[in-house]
Amino acid sequence: MAAETSGRANLRQALELAGAHFINLVEIGILKTFIDNKVFDRIPEDGDISFQELANTGESEVALLERFCNYLVAAEILESPSPGRVAHTDRSRAYKTGEIPAGFIQHVFNFLLRPVACWPAYFDENGLAAPKTVNKIPLGLATGYPDSDLYGVLDKEPVLAKLFNGAMRGSAKIYSLNGVYSFDWMKNASSGERPAVVDIGGGSGVALQDIVKDNRFISPESCAVFDLPTVIEDTKSERNGDLHSLQLIGGSMFEALPKSISNSLVYTFRRVLNDFPDEDVVNALEQVRKACAPDSRVLIIEEMLHPNRSKFSIAQDIFVMNFGGKRRSESMFRDLAAKTGFHVSSVVEDKATDFGVVELVPVSEA
Repeated sequence: MAAETSGRANLRQALELAGAHFINLVEIGILKTFIDNKVFDRIPEDGDISFQELANTGESEVALLERFCNYLVAAEILESPSPGRVAHTDRSRAYKTGEIPAGFIQHVFNFLLRPVACWPAYFDENGLAAPKTVNKIPLGLATGYPDSDLYGVLDKEPVLAKLFNGAMRGSAKIYSLNGVYSFDWMKNASSGERPAVVDIGGGSGVALQDIVKDNRFISPESCAVFDLPTVIEDTKSERNGDLHSLQLIGGSMFEALPKSISNSLVYTFRRVLNDFPDEDVVNALEQVRKACAPDSRVLIIEEMLHPNRSKFSIAQDIFVMNFGGKRRSESMFRDLAAKTGFHVSSVVEDKATDFGVVELVPVSEA
């Protein structure tokens, strides 16, 4: 009898452990569906709404909405003031259109869960190994483009590209350099006609806008966003505010940088190099090293990998693996710097997150 009781307790514990993962997956699936179909937007900001009314506003099936809402009420994401009705909570409002948590759920679903579902097929074909090239990745397999890199997939999937770019713009507000890295040294630096800050892979220009806004001694006209030509064309169509004065230059960071952005005081890679394997990162750093002046500085702005400190940091490393990327620790960046003619002059991190800035300076060739 004692053995039987012990066996049941062990089984119950095993089911509870597995059940936690099961519940997380169900929750993400429901949240993603409601966000995509703007169900949270249709719930009144104050007061409640019936399942029937909620279905009528979005041409949805009442029975399915009820099943999904029942879970969200049990999870305390929505609340039910009376049977057959639901209302917002502070948690559910975070999943309305345009909110950062809503975009995060869509981002995680598309760029993590979809590729993870294809891991068995990917590893069967490539062995149990991380991607070695950017055009042989789980994301490509998951989206039906097995020979495409991340940006090739986005070119072929405009809806996915819109979600991806939206997530990147949203994260720019989270990972601000203000109070983390000081540009005050530039006040006494010799500038002349040279560029002040070139943001390589700068996309929409939001991150560079923030640098200029927080450091008024940096002239927007002396700054440039350097990214793929298609990205730059999209950015040109959205010019606004300080972005209107920035130079927007198309090209590839894996080729020689244009002369117009050579000898810049600062080059920034903001959440760009983590999308690529080491071989590509070495190539990109070698190209910018050729463009550097002796007093140039290169800022790598990314979440830092802390294997012994942060489970979230490690999870992000697995996330970017789906498109050939890699989170890196300080020692990894030092190794890459040494291979490409740089020296790590400083590393600063935001105390509240794993986000940091690795500053590189060129090693003298003399």
